[in-house]
Amino acid sequence: MAKPPFLDVLDVARALGPEPLSASPRQVANFLVEDYAKKRGGGFNYNPSIDALYDLFQGVATVDSAVLHCLTNGIPKGRRQNAEVIKLVAPYALQNQSRCYRIGNTAVVVGRIQGQSVYIGIKSPMVRVAHGKAFVVMPGFRKGYRPSEPEIDTACSIALSNLARDDFADADFEYLYAGPGHVLEREFRFIHGRTRKVYERNTVDQLLHTYIEGVALAMDEDAMFKGARLSGYKIIDPSQPGLFD
Repeated sequence: MAKPPFLDVLDVARALGPEPLSASPRQVANFLVEDYAKKRGGGFNYNPSIDALYDLFQGVATVDSAVLHCLTNGIPKGRRQNAEVIKLVAPYALQNQSRCYRIGNTAVVVGRIQGQSVYIGIKSPMVRVAHGKAFVVMPGFRKGYRPSEPEIDTACSIALSNLARDDFADADFEYLYAGPGHVLEREFRFIHGRTRKVYERNTVDQLLHTYIEGVALAMDEDAMFKGARLSGYKIIDPSQPGLFD
């Protein structure tokens, strides 16, 4: 039996494209088959720089100690990349010290296809609170892809609608971009939801429904995906009604 793919929320936004409200299931399926299924990962992750970011926001690390952490932890081939990222982001974090609460990686069940749960991954390490305002922090550290502005809004809206709950129901999102620049290899900028287009929950549900329909099309066409590897993720299942069962 074909397995549904397990995409990061940023890749879900890529699948929905620069005009997500006009996206079609066919568009999503084409992305999954032509781009996602053929991609190869970089062989490392940005967990060391994300861990260091938490300590920087809390004011218990310096730039030098954060860089050292990145150069001595994680997969060796990714250590230089992690150090590059933290050098860019550290000054902002130190200037915005906060109370931080770890979230960790989250896998959200967004529907069911052929009796199987479809998950998307959200790598949002923390909620930070400063001056009475809460932010769901989302790192954007990939060097191999520069998301469009609408893709950033889509990804952060999906993350916010699933993570901003309970005590943090009124949280804003904070996207920390440290990916490829127009001139430099990497550039840093922070993006807050209050300055962007943040979709309401009903709209997010519509976008995810389009995504699920696209996944179903791709699976019907025998696209081969690795399936979800959920080790290290906490699972959120909003108990949505089954789709395409």
